[in-house]
Formats: sequence, C-alpha cells, structure tokens
Amino acid sequence: MRPSLCAGVALVLLLTALPVAAQDVQGPSWDMGWVTDVDPKYVVELEEDWDLTGELVVYIQNDGPAELNLALTYDYDEDGPFSFDGPDTFSVSGNANDTFTISITGGQADEVRSFSPNSKIELTVVGEEQVGSSTIRSQEIQADVTVPRMFRLIPEALEPTETLFAGSWVDFTMKVKNMGNTQDAIRGAEATIRSCPHLSVVGLEELEDTVVQVTADDGGNAVEFTLRLEASSSHQERTCEVSLALESEGDQTQRSSTMNVEVKAPSVDDPVVGDEDDEDIEVSDDPSLSWSGPVDLLVLTLLAFMFSGRRAGLQ
Repeated sequence: MRPSLCAGVALVLLLTALPVAAQDVQGPSWDMGWVTDVDPKYVVELEEDWDLTGELVVYIQNDGPAELNLALTYDYDEDGPFSFDGPDTFSVSGNANDTFTISITGGQADEVRSFSPNSKIELTVVGEEQVGSSTIRSQEIQADVTVPRMFRLIPEALEPTETLFAGSWVDFTMKVKNMGNTQDAIRGAEATIRSCPHLSVVGLEELEDTVVQVTADDGGNAVEFTLRLEASSSHQERTCEVSLALESEGDQTQRSSTMNVEVKAPSVDDPVVGDEDDEDIEVSDDPSLSWSGPVDLLVLTLLAFMFSGRRAGLQ
C-alpha cells in the first residue's frame, strides 16, 4: 500500500474517532425536565387579598455512575408580579433521578391585580454541569406562568340627598366597581327592603347585562346608575333598610350594599289628598247664598234692638 493512501485512511479514521472521544470527555448523559404540568402554562393560586403562591417541580435524571453537580440559574422578567426562588446548586447521585422545587410568590396587591390573566411571564431554568470551575455542558427548560381570572363586582349604594315623603319618590345613585382582574358583567340585580313593605326600588332591570371594565386604583372605569325609591301614600314614618345585590356573570356570586332610608310622613301644612272612599261634599254654585248668613244676622240684630227699645218705653 502506498504511503499516501495509508496516510489518508489514517486521517479518515482519526476524524471519525474525534466525536466519540469528545463524547467520552463530556461523560455520561443527564436530562432535566418538568414534573409539574406546564402545558400550555402554569397558573398560580390566588387568594382574595391578592396573595399568590405556586410551586414548580423539576427533575434531574443522571445516567452516569458518578455524582452529577449542577449550577442552576433562573431567568425571568422581574417587572412582572412574580418572584421565583430555587436552589443555586443541585447534586444527583450516579444512575439516579432526583427533583427540586421552585417556589413562586407575588409582589404588592395592586401589582398582582394589574397583571392580566391574558398575560404571562416566561421562566427559563438553566442547569450547567460543572467539574471544578469548568462547565462541561448545560441544559435549559422554559415555562409560562400566569394568574387565574378573578371576578369581584362590588356595588355601593349612596343614600339619597333629598327627603323621601310618603306618597312621593327620590332618586339615588349606585356605583359598581370591578375589583377583579378581568372584564365582568352584571348578570342580574335585586333589592331587599326590610320593615317597609310599601317602599320599592325602580330601575334595577337597567343594570342587567352591563359590562364593567376593571376598575383602576383611582376609581376609574367604575359604572354609575340612577335608581328611584318610591314610597306609597300609606307608608308610615320610619327608617327602612334597603339592600341592593348584584350577581356577577363571571363567577355567579352575589355581592350587596346596604343603606338606611328614612321615610317622612307629609307635613301638616301640605294639602291633604282624600282617599277614594271619602264622601263627596256638595257645594252650591249660587252666589246669593254666600250673603244669606250676614243678612239674616243684621236683620235679627235690628229686630232685637227695636224690641229692646219698645220694652224700655213701656216701663
């Protein structure tokens, strides 16, 4: 065989063996992945006070006989409402599978509420296999994290500024705030009035199916309605408790607001409106009758004077 041909064959064999040799230098394989279901995204748990919690579990599969030592880093948008806390390093024994946990907490309540459930934060976990101060190889995994939808329609009934008299009506205002984190609508509204059966609320049907956007921290986007309180003429003078309840379309929950309304009896100076059962009083249209009383009185006075004078003369 020619020397040049032998050299060519040797070069080909050397190049073929290089990847295998490099693979042997890297050592046995290992794998990193999610134990927690993050497909398509992970949703944290959210409390009424906007306190959020969550956990992401990661597994490490070490297929080599020697212990595996990893350096871990976490990359995410820190402007979001989440904070992620996990170990900085992690070790797995040879031919073993182990897991570690990443805990999730939230920031201030207003920051969490302002984060839309349609948005997400991407978390990237990077694991680097280290031998001494050198990184042999690395792997990374990603997961999208978001918050659940929270529905919270809050009604606020404002007491009327005008006095409500029996047999009359007054207008009052009801504000509706959406203190959740997503758009909601009013499914229905109803009023409950205690101790005052002759008092009613008019206009509640206009609230149904009204869409309420998320209310800002300064009260923006709140919806206002003008309703009416009507008291019948037979209403007694007393203080009435009026409760107004709204049902959320998002979570079918009713929330209410209560106010006290004082109903006054008509003033004695006010004209009295007769009932239908009152007897009709017949009044004559003859104007001469209006003078019959004074004329008769004058005649009787003159007669009495004349009669008294005659008696005096006889004596």
